[in-house]
Amino acid sequence: MAEMKNSIASLRLRIPEALYQKTLSMLSETGKGNFLSGSCGWTRIEGLQGGEVVTCVHTLADKAMGYGQTSTDDLTPGTSIQKQERGSWPIVFYLMTDSDGRKENSLVQRSLAYGFAPILEVGVRPDGEMSGTFFSEGSLIPIDSILIPGSDILFWVRAAVDTAIVDADQNKRFEQSFGGKTRRLMSLLRIGVVGVSGTGSPVSEMLYRLGIGELVLVDDDCIETKNLGRIYNSSTLDAQEGRLKVDVMGDAFARNGLPTRVRRIAGTTNERRVVAELAQCDILFGCMDTHSGRALLNRLATFYLIPYFDLGVNLRADGQGGITGICGAVHYLKPGGSSLLGRRAITLDNIAAEDLKRTNPDMYRQQKEEKYITGVVEEQPAVITVNTMIASLALNDFLARLHPYRRITNSEIGCIRVDLREPLIHCEEDGPIDVGLARWVGRGDVEPFLNMPMLAK
Repeated sequence: MAEMKNSIASLRLRIPEALYQKTLSMLSETGKGNFLSGSCGWTRIEGLQGGEVVTCVHTLADKAMGYGQTSTDDLTPGTSIQKQERGSWPIVFYLMTDSDGRKENSLVQRSLAYGFAPILEVGVRPDGEMSGTFFSEGSLIPIDSILIPGSDILFWVRAAVDTAIVDADQNKRFEQSFGGKTRRLMSLLRIGVVGVSGTGSPVSEMLYRLGIGELVLVDDDCIETKNLGRIYNSSTLDAQEGRLKVDVMGDAFARNGLPTRVRRIAGTTNERRVVAELAQCDILFGCMDTHSGRALLNRLATFYLIPYFDLGVNLRADGQGGITGICGAVHYLKPGGSSLLGRRAITLDNIAAEDLKRTNPDMYRQQKEEKYITGVVEEQPAVITVNTMIASLALNDFLARLHPYRRITNSEIGCIRVDLREPLIHCEEDGPIDVGLARWVGRGDVEPFLNMPMLAK
């Protein structure tokens, strides 16, 4: 856990959907004058955003308490909840009405008087909206944003919007459809796209033109001639020069001149520095072929409470010009829910084969020849029209979770599947909770990173 000091420039809070709902339920039952305590883990990536901190709630008490029931010891690392959650800081939630604006009875003010340990305090309005403050070393630091990564993606922000994005003429038509509130929210989001080739290329293009605040592109691969038929903005010159895909996309966006900030990361999810930077994103889109990469993003989203959209395309050809299958899927993974493994979108056998190929190519070849493993699919058929369709489905699902517009609730949709041979589009609900990942929901920084030895320092 990173040490907290007053160099904090920006503090962002993330709360699992289940704990958010528990908070609303328990505080509404006990009423004003009570609070609910919990624990949260911190993450600070030094040098990335300069003093930016994300904190993820991972534990709540079983019952609410009244202010008269607590002492200074109740809010220090010596409490029972802190003994169970080493390396965490306390957080408290309280029910807030308009009259609570000055927070005379707040626990933060009591901290000032009695010298409590550093603490996060979050006020909950009757409509469920939240705002909060962090107190440490005699300073009060407002929480800049609060994210609930549930079936609906809830996001409350106190930061000023980027008027260059919000007021840009190209966003007026979007605002006519989704309203000014969603437009402003989009301008504050930092979204990561991992893989900018097949589906990642149109996903990146559309996110950029939707006017998000910052777009983080991750890919270590270079443009080849075979990519030109399915990667937006790529050219024969890019292929001849072997340019990085993130640079091709980033340069194209720079030429376009729209105000969305673009960050390029030439690397893979096998690198700690890359995964650590992705932990700072508000939303993740996984546009990868590898099972191991998709599993890692699912794990990252769990630890750091990030809504995760996973895109997949399966186009099967018979080798004689015929198509035997053409389908795709958009999985939405919320922390604390089901996983790609549980949904059978990825398999442990494929993850093991990919990891073996990466770490020990000779052993991989030997086991493949001896039929101990099936082997990794090197290349699959790909068509830009199918990739773009799946990308559009993913972006529309994303918008629906920010701004619900469907006739059914978002909780009824965990996966959207498309089969173009039927043709058919259908939705599936979220599956059983992944118990293996559930214990890591909101853990934030641990060592080794994500509890994975390959990402250790």
